[in-house]
Amino acid sequence: MFKTIRNVYKPEVYHGKNIKGKNFFEGWYFKIADQSQKNIYAIIPGVFINKEGTNNHCFIQILDGRNSKAHYLKYNFGQFSSSDDIFFVEIDDNTFSKEEIKLDIQNENIEIRGQLKFSNINSWPTKIFSPGAMGWYGFLPFMECNHGVLSFNHKIDGILNINNKSTDFTSGKGYIEKDWGTNFPNAWLWMQSNHFKDDSSSLMVSIATIPWLRGEFRGFIIGFYNKGKLYKFTTYNNSKIVKFKKEKKSIIIEVTNNKYKLKINTEYSKGTLLKGPYRNEMIKNVEESLDAKIGISLIEKTNKKLITQDIGILAGFELSGNITEIVDEFN
Repeated sequence: MFKTIRNVYKPEVYHGKNIKGKNFFEGWYFKIADQSQKNIYAIIPGVFINKEGTNNHCFIQILDGRNSKAHYLKYNFGQFSSSDDIFFVEIDDNTFSKEEIKLDIQNENIEIRGQLKFSNINSWPTKIFSPGAMGWYGFLPFMECNHGVLSFNHKIDGILNINNKSTDFTSGKGYIEKDWGTNFPNAWLWMQSNHFKDDSSSLMVSIATIPWLRGEFRGFIIGFYNKGKLYKFTTYNNSKIVKFKKEKKSIIIEVTNNKYKLKINTEYSKGTLLKGPYRNEMIKNVEESLDAKIGISLIEKTNKKLITQDIGILAGFELSGNITEIVDEFN
Protein backbone atom coordinates (compact mmCIF):
# COMPACT_ATOMS: atom_id res chain seq x y z
CA MET A 1 0.00 0.00 0.00
CA PHE A 2 1.40 3.38 -0.95
CA LYS A 3 2.19 5.98 1.69
CA THR A 4 -0.41 8.57 2.55
CA ILE A 5 -0.39 11.84 0.63
CA ARG A 6 0.45 13.66 3.86
CA ASN A 7 3.53 11.54 4.42
CA VAL A 8 4.76 11.85 0.84
CA TYR A 9 4.30 15.57 0.30
CA LYS A 10 5.21 16.68 3.81
CA PRO A 11 8.49 14.88 4.52
CA GLU A 12 9.15 17.26 7.42
CA VAL A 13 6.22 16.05 9.59
CA TYR A 14 6.26 13.13 12.04
CA HIS A 15 5.69 9.80 10.25
CA GLY A 16 5.48 7.48 13.25
CA LYS A 17 1.84 7.97 14.21
CA ASN A 18 0.07 4.63 14.76
CA ILE A 19 3.27 2.61 14.17
CA LYS A 20 2.85 -0.81 15.80
CA GLY A 21 4.43 -4.22 15.43
CA LYS A 22 7.61 -3.10 13.67
CA ASN A 23 10.82 -1.23 14.31
CA PHE A 24 10.72 2.48 13.54
CA PHE A 25 12.92 5.53 14.04
CA GLU A 26 12.64 9.18 13.13
CA GLY A 27 15.11 11.96 13.77
CA TRP A 28 15.45 15.62 12.83
CA TYR A 29 18.98 16.98 12.48
CA PHE A 30 19.62 20.64 13.36
CA LYS A 31 23.14 21.90 12.71
CA ILE A 32 23.89 25.31 14.22
CA ALA A 33 27.06 27.43 14.08
CA ASP A 34 27.61 30.89 15.51
CA GLN A 35 28.99 33.77 13.45
CA SER A 36 32.49 33.38 14.93
CA GLN A 37 32.46 29.69 13.92
CA LYS A 38 33.83 28.85 17.37
CA ASN A 39 30.63 27.10 18.47
CA ILE A 40 29.09 24.38 16.31
CA TYR A 41 26.53 21.82 17.39
CA ALA A 42 24.25 19.18 15.94
CA ILE A 43 21.01 18.80 17.89
CA ILE A 44 18.92 15.74 17.00
CA PRO A 45 15.47 15.17 18.48
CA GLY A 46 13.85 11.87 17.62
CA VAL A 47 11.90 8.75 18.50
CA PHE A 48 12.67 5.04 18.52
CA ILE A 49 10.04 2.27 18.49
CA ASN A 50 10.79 -1.45 18.43
CA LYS A 51 8.36 -4.12 17.32
CA GLU A 52 8.05 -5.69 20.77
CA GLY A 53 7.28 -2.30 22.32
CA THR A 54 9.93 -2.89 25.00
CA ASN A 55 12.29 0.01 24.30
CA ASN A 56 10.06 2.74 22.93
CA HIS A 57 11.40 6.17 23.81
CA CYS A 58 12.12 9.61 22.50
CA PHE A 59 15.47 11.34 22.71
CA ILE A 60 17.53 14.45 22.15
CA GLN A 61 21.06 13.77 20.94
CA ILE A 62 23.66 16.54 21.02
CA LEU A 63 27.02 16.65 19.25
CA ASP A 64 29.47 19.33 20.37
CA GLY A 65 31.62 19.65 17.26
CA ARG A 66 34.41 21.75 18.71
CA ASN A 67 34.94 19.60 21.79
CA SER A 68 34.11 16.26 20.11
CA LYS A 69 31.58 15.29 22.77
CA ALA A 70 28.22 13.61 22.35
CA HIS A 71 25.25 13.41 24.71
CA TYR A 72 22.18 11.16 24.44
CA LEU A 73 19.24 12.25 26.56
CA LYS A 74 16.56 9.57 26.77
CA TYR A 75 12.93 10.41 27.60
CA ASN A 76 9.78 8.39 28.12
CA PHE A 77 7.85 7.99 24.88
CA GLY A 78 4.89 9.76 26.48
CA GLN A 79 6.98 12.94 26.67
CA PHE A 80 6.88 13.19 22.87
CA SER A 81 4.13 14.99 20.96
CA SER A 82 3.80 16.33 17.43
CA SER A 83 1.48 18.14 15.06
CA ASP A 84 -0.30 16.11 12.37
CA ASP A 85 -0.16 18.81 9.70
CA ILE A 86 3.10 20.75 10.18
CA PHE A 87 6.55 20.06 11.51
CA PHE A 88 6.22 20.79 15.21
CA VAL A 89 7.71 18.37 17.72
CA GLU A 90 7.83 18.60 21.50
CA ILE A 91 9.99 16.49 23.82
CA ASP A 92 9.50 17.29 27.47
CA ASP A 93 10.00 21.08 27.64
CA ASN A 94 11.84 21.31 24.31
CA THR A 95 10.20 22.25 21.00
CA PHE A 96 11.43 21.95 17.42
CA SER A 97 10.18 23.29 14.07
CA LYS A 98 11.62 24.67 10.83
CA GLU A 99 11.30 28.19 12.21
CA GLU A 100 12.77 27.78 15.71
CA ILE A 101 13.97 25.56 18.51
CA LYS A 102 13.43 26.08 22.24
CA LEU A 103 15.67 24.13 24.58
CA ASP A 104 15.43 23.43 28.30
CA ILE A 105 17.91 20.61 28.89
CA GLN A 106 19.63 19.79 32.14
CA ASN A 107 21.37 16.70 33.42
CA GLU A 108 24.66 15.86 35.07
CA ASN A 109 26.61 16.18 31.79
CA ILE A 110 25.12 19.10 29.88
CA GLU A 111 22.84 22.08 30.36
CA ILE A 112 21.33 24.06 27.47
CA ARG A 113 18.60 26.67 27.74
CA GLY A 114 17.39 29.23 25.24
CA GLN A 115 15.63 29.87 21.96
CA LEU A 116 16.88 30.17 18.38
CA LYS A 117 14.79 31.53 15.51
CA PHE A 118 15.49 30.66 11.86
CA SER A 119 14.86 32.78 8.76
CA ASN A 120 15.53 32.61 4.98
CA ILE A 121 14.90 28.86 4.94
CA ASN A 122 15.62 26.98 1.70
CA SER A 123 14.18 23.46 1.51
CA TRP A 124 14.57 20.74 -1.12
CA PRO A 125 11.46 21.48 -3.24
CA THR A 126 8.47 19.15 -3.22
CA LYS A 127 6.87 18.52 -6.63
CA ILE A 128 4.03 16.29 -7.82
CA PHE A 129 6.25 13.52 -9.17
CA SER A 130 9.29 14.25 -7.00
CA PRO A 131 8.25 14.88 -3.39
CA GLY A 132 11.44 16.20 -1.83
CA ALA A 133 14.96 14.79 -1.70
CA MET A 134 13.78 11.17 -2.12
CA GLY A 135 12.27 11.85 -5.55
CA TRP A 136 9.88 9.17 -6.76
CA TYR A 137 11.39 6.73 -4.23
CA GLY A 138 9.40 8.72 -1.67
CA PHE A 139 6.22 7.03 -2.92
CA LEU A 140 7.49 3.52 -2.13
CA PRO A 141 6.34 1.98 1.17
CA PHE A 142 9.17 -0.54 1.52
CA MET A 143 12.14 1.82 1.66
CA GLU A 144 13.98 1.08 4.94
CA CYS A 145 15.32 4.62 5.28
CA ASN A 146 13.88 7.89 4.00
CA HIS A 147 15.64 11.24 3.85
CA GLY A 148 14.50 14.85 3.78
CA VAL A 149 16.33 18.18 3.46
CA LEU A 150 14.29 20.80 5.30
CA SER A 151 16.73 23.71 5.01
CA PHE A 152 19.96 23.90 3.04
CA ASN A 153 20.81 27.25 4.54
CA HIS A 154 19.26 29.68 6.97
CA LYS A 155 20.15 32.51 9.30
CA ILE A 156 19.95 32.17 13.08
CA ASP A 157 18.83 34.69 15.67
CA GLY A 158 19.05 33.98 19.39
CA ILE A 159 21.13 32.97 22.37
CA LEU A 160 21.71 29.64 24.08
CA ASN A 161 23.01 29.31 27.62
CA ILE A 162 25.30 26.28 27.39
CA ASN A 163 26.80 25.00 30.65
CA ASN A 164 26.30 28.41 32.27
CA LYS A 165 27.96 30.23 29.36
CA SER A 166 25.93 32.53 27.12
CA THR A 167 26.54 31.79 23.44
CA ASP A 168 25.10 34.22 20.90
CA PHE A 169 24.13 32.49 17.63
CA THR A 170 22.74 35.68 16.05
CA SER A 171 23.89 35.99 12.42
CA GLY A 172 25.09 32.39 12.54
CA LYS A 173 24.09 29.70 10.03
CA GLY A 174 21.95 26.60 10.25
CA TYR A 175 20.98 23.46 8.34
CA ILE A 176 18.09 21.00 8.89
CA GLU A 177 17.52 17.49 7.55
CA LYS A 178 15.85 14.31 8.75
CA ASP A 179 15.72 10.52 8.43
CA TRP A 180 12.95 8.06 9.19
CA GLY A 181 12.15 4.41 8.59
CA THR A 182 12.94 0.99 10.00
CA ASN A 183 16.74 0.89 9.79
CA PHE A 184 19.82 2.77 8.62
CA PRO A 185 21.52 1.55 5.41
CA ASN A 186 24.15 -1.20 5.56
CA ALA A 187 26.86 1.27 4.56
CA TRP A 188 26.81 4.98 3.87
CA LEU A 189 28.74 8.17 3.25
CA TRP A 190 27.19 11.47 4.30
CA MET A 191 28.59 14.97 4.27
CA GLN A 192 27.23 18.50 4.47
CA SER A 193 28.51 22.07 4.58
CA ASN A 194 26.94 25.50 4.21
CA HIS A 195 30.03 27.41 5.26
CA PHE A 196 31.47 28.29 1.86
CA LYS A 197 33.08 31.57 0.83
CA ASP A 198 29.95 32.11 -1.25
CA ASP A 199 27.42 32.61 1.53
CA SER A 200 24.58 31.27 -0.65
CA SER A 201 26.15 27.83 -1.15
CA SER A 202 25.24 24.61 0.62
CA LEU A 203 26.11 21.00 -0.21
CA MET A 204 24.57 17.73 0.96
CA VAL A 205 25.90 14.32 -0.11
CA SER A 206 24.34 10.96 0.80
CA ILE A 207 25.59 7.73 -0.78
CA ALA A 208 24.44 4.39 0.58
CA THR A 209 23.98 0.67 0.11
CA ILE A 210 20.20 0.41 0.10
CA PRO A 211 18.14 -2.78 0.64
CA TRP A 212 15.81 -3.30 -2.32
CA LEU A 213 13.23 -6.09 -2.39
CA ARG A 214 15.42 -9.22 -1.95
CA GLY A 215 18.67 -7.52 -2.89
CA GLU A 216 20.30 -4.11 -2.63
CA PHE A 217 21.60 -1.26 -4.76
CA ARG A 218 23.95 1.69 -4.36
CA GLY A 219 21.99 4.92 -4.42
CA PHE A 220 22.83 8.56 -3.89
CA ILE A 221 21.28 11.96 -3.27
CA ILE A 222 23.53 14.96 -3.85
CA GLY A 223 22.21 18.50 -3.75
CA PHE A 224 24.27 21.66 -4.28
CA TYR A 225 22.40 24.88 -3.55
CA ASN A 226 23.95 28.06 -4.98
CA LYS A 227 22.53 31.54 -5.61
CA GLY A 228 18.95 30.34 -5.23
CA LYS A 229 19.30 27.35 -7.57
CA LEU A 230 19.43 23.68 -6.57
CA TYR A 231 21.66 21.44 -8.68
CA LYS A 232 20.43 17.87 -8.26
CA PHE A 233 22.59 14.79 -8.76
CA THR A 234 20.59 11.72 -7.77
CA THR A 235 20.00 8.10 -8.67
CA TYR A 236 16.41 8.86 -9.67
CA ASN A 237 17.30 11.65 -12.15
CA ASN A 238 19.81 9.40 -13.91
CA SER A 239 22.94 11.12 -12.63
CA LYS A 240 26.15 9.09 -12.62
CA ILE A 241 29.04 8.92 -10.19
CA VAL A 242 31.96 8.72 -12.61
CA LYS A 243 34.72 8.77 -9.99
CA PHE A 244 34.86 7.65 -6.37
CA LYS A 245 38.29 7.47 -4.76
CA LYS A 246 38.87 6.92 -1.05
CA GLU A 247 42.24 7.53 0.55
CA LYS A 248 43.23 7.47 4.21
CA LYS A 249 41.59 10.75 5.23
CA SER A 250 40.14 12.06 1.99
CA ILE A 251 37.48 11.20 -0.57
CA ILE A 252 37.24 12.37 -4.17
CA ILE A 253 33.91 12.17 -6.01
CA GLU A 254 32.89 13.28 -9.48
CA VAL A 255 29.22 13.13 -10.39
CA THR A 256 27.38 14.21 -13.54
CA ASN A 257 23.82 14.83 -14.65
CA ASN A 258 22.66 15.75 -18.15
CA LYS A 259 23.93 19.35 -17.86
CA TYR A 260 26.53 19.61 -15.11
CA LYS A 261 29.53 17.95 -13.51
CA LEU A 262 30.24 18.35 -9.79
CA LYS A 263 33.69 17.60 -8.39
CA ILE A 264 33.97 17.02 -4.63
CA ASN A 265 37.21 16.69 -2.67
CA THR A 266 36.75 16.06 1.05
CA GLU A 267 39.27 16.00 3.87
CA TYR A 268 38.05 14.53 7.15
CA SER A 269 39.25 13.43 10.58
CA LYS A 270 38.08 11.01 13.25
CA GLY A 271 34.60 11.72 14.52
CA THR A 272 32.53 11.19 17.66
CA LEU A 273 30.20 8.24 18.11
CA LEU A 274 26.47 8.97 17.99
CA LYS A 275 23.62 6.54 18.50
CA GLY A 276 21.67 5.20 15.55
CA PRO A 277 18.99 2.53 15.06
CA TYR A 278 20.13 -1.08 14.82
CA ARG A 279 17.43 -3.76 14.88
CA ASN A 280 15.64 -3.47 18.24
CA GLU A 281 17.74 -0.77 19.87
CA MET A 282 19.70 2.43 19.52
CA ILE A 283 23.45 1.82 19.64
CA LYS A 284 26.61 3.88 19.15
CA ASN A 285 27.18 3.10 15.50
CA VAL A 286 27.41 6.50 13.79
CA GLU A 287 30.78 8.25 13.77
CA GLU A 288 30.35 11.92 12.90
CA SER A 289 32.65 14.92 12.84
CA LEU A 290 31.78 18.58 12.30
CA ASP A 291 35.19 19.77 11.15
CA ALA A 292 35.63 18.26 7.68
CA LYS A 293 36.59 20.41 4.68
CA ILE A 294 34.90 20.07 1.28
CA GLY A 295 36.25 21.50 -1.95
CA ILE A 296 33.76 21.73 -4.84
CA SER A 297 33.85 22.65 -8.52
CA LEU A 298 30.63 22.94 -10.53
CA ILE A 299 31.10 22.78 -14.29
CA GLU A 300 28.67 23.20 -17.19
CA LYS A 301 29.31 20.19 -19.40
CA THR A 302 28.50 21.60 -22.86
CA ASN A 303 31.06 24.41 -22.89
CA LYS A 304 33.15 23.24 -19.90
CA LYS A 305 32.40 26.55 -18.17
CA LEU A 306 33.31 26.72 -14.47
CA ILE A 307 30.20 27.98 -12.70
CA THR A 308 31.68 28.09 -9.21
CA GLN A 309 34.64 26.76 -7.26
CA ASP A 310 34.76 26.96 -3.48
CA ILE A 311 35.77 25.35 -0.19
CA GLY A 312 33.29 24.54 2.57
CA ILE A 313 34.35 24.23 6.20
CA LEU A 314 32.64 23.12 9.43
CA ALA A 315 31.39 20.20 7.38
CA GLY A 316 29.45 17.32 8.87
CA PHE A 317 30.91 13.97 7.83
CA GLU A 318 29.92 10.32 8.38
CA LEU A 319 31.40 7.16 6.91
CA SER A 320 29.95 3.87 8.11
CA GLY A 321 29.86 0.20 7.19
CA ASN A 322 31.64 -1.58 4.36
CA ILE A 323 32.35 1.46 2.22
CA THR A 324 34.47 -0.71 -0.10
CA GLU A 325 31.22 -2.03 -1.60
CA ILE A 326 30.23 1.50 -2.50
CA VAL A 327 33.65 2.39 -3.90
CA ASP A 328 33.72 -0.79 -6.02
CA GLU A 329 30.24 -0.12 -7.40
CA PHE A 330 31.17 3.30 -8.74
CA ASN A 331 34.54 2.34 -10.22
